[in-house]
Parts: sequence; structure tokens; C-alpha cells
Amino acid sequence: MTRLRGVVAASVLAALLGSAFAAAPVSAAPSNPLTSHRTAPDGRCVVAKDDPQATVDALQHRCTSRQILDLFASAKVGDVPTGRKAIALLPAFQFGGRLLPYGVARTMTTAQSTLGDSLTFTTGPGGRPWVYKNYIWGRDAGGPLTPGLSRLDHKPVWTADFSRDFAGVPISIHEYRQLTPGVWIGRDIGGGSSTSARPTGGAIAVS
Repeated sequence: MTRLRGVVAASVLAALLGSAFAAAPVSAAPSNPLTSHRTAPDGRCVVAKDDPQATVDALQHRCTSRQILDLFASAKVGDVPTGRKAIALLPAFQFGGRLLPYGVARTMTTAQSTLGDSLTFTTGPGGRPWVYKNYIWGRDAGGPLTPGLSRLDHKPVWTADFSRDFAGVPISIHEYRQLTPGVWIGRDIGGGSSTSARPTGGAIAVS
């Protein structure tokens, strides 16, 4: 029952947000409730190799959406994450390949962040490397953590497929790359295993 509640809640949220953002114009007016009271980042996107907290703070509050996506694109695959890690949803979201306005992305991440704040990288069924999402109602079914190639640029990534949370449908597939010794930057997009030039999904930081 706990898992069912998690699947239903996540699916409903995704559907509601998807509908709202699909209709949002790129040049949303300041009066748009999705963008009101949101300030633009200053673009001082500093990656501090010896300060994970400062790096995550910059990703969340100072980097532009484009800078965030560019950091993921340029990062090396690095080491695999292990143990329980905090997850920060970043204000960068694409819909059908279109980068949505920063304010819309910020509102989306704020809403989603209320559902959970960490991932657990451990072993799962059969002793396989596994990742679990830790929601406010408990741990989800998780998914296997495997080395592979990104569906965005066909370069190496660590991949976690959370299809088990959505009756086998690839709605949420994470791709991780190591940004600094203590921080991984990732994308959360669906759509199977093929490279996509028009992805729908957001960005995350794991630390």
C-alpha cells in the first residue's frame, strides 16, 4: 500500500506539473503565478572542488538553467555514488527539448522537493547495485544502478531506471556524472534507452 501511494502521488504530481509547463510560454509574463516572486540567478556558477555545500548552493541559487545543463554535459562520469546522499532538484527543466523559463523550473523543483530529499545507493535484489528514492512516505521500489551511455549525448554516465515505480513505464530515469569529489550532477528524464535530442525532464545534484 505504501508503494502504491508513492506511485500514485508521484504520477499525479508529474501529470499536473507537465500540463502546466506544457502550456507555459517561454516568455512568461511576470504576472504568471508560476513565475511570480522568483528572481533570476546572478550567473555566478562557481564549482568549488573542496566545498560540496557551496557547489550545491551555487547550482540551486546562482547558476542559470543553461549553465546547469552545460555542467552536466561537460562532467566526467567519475566514481559511483555510495550510501545515502542528499538530493537537490535544480532549476533547469526541458519540455520536448525546450528549456523552460527559470522561474517555472524553480517553482517545479520547489513543489517536487516536498516529496523527498535523499537517495540511497546500496545493493538490491540479488546483490545488484541499486538506488532507492527516499520519499516522505518511505522508500520506493528503486532501480538498478548501471554504467552506461547517456540518452542525451551518448557519453558515459551512471544510470538508474526507476520504471518499477511506474508499472514498468520509463517515466523517471536518472543519469549521474561526478562534478566534484563530493557532488554528482544528474538528469532525470524518461523515454527509454535511445538518445533523445528533445528530452523532457529536469536536473539534480547529489551530495
